[in-house]
Amino acid sequence: MPRDLFIPSPCSEFVVTHCAALACAAALLGGSGAERRVRLLVDDLNRTPLLTPRLKRELDAIEDLLALRHVHDVDRLEAERFMQIDPADPAVEDICLLLDGLRAARAVESCTAA
Repeated sequence: MPRDLFIPSPCSEFVVTHCAALACAAALLGGSGAERRVRLLVDDLNRTPLLTPRLKRELDAIEDLLALRHVHDVDRLEAERFMQIDPADPAVEDICLLLDGLRAARAVESCTAA
């Protein structure tokens, strides 16, 4: 039986495992464009488990979205969508957990790459 040539990176594994939750969070925070971006990233990570510079930039963008990095900019869709979220919505906690998980996977990735 052939062996896999690649072991998925911690980031790849996290994103693929949590793809549905990440897509929902992206849709809530950034609309259909952000959701599509997550789904394309998942497809790319399923094809190649190695993180290229482009895939790292996509991970940066998802992390920025989950971390609400651009909600202060009234010219961005994220600001409008953020204002519509009830702080008591259970999705808020889910987003925080996804952000923590993504950051933890990226930290492990950084340690193994060094």
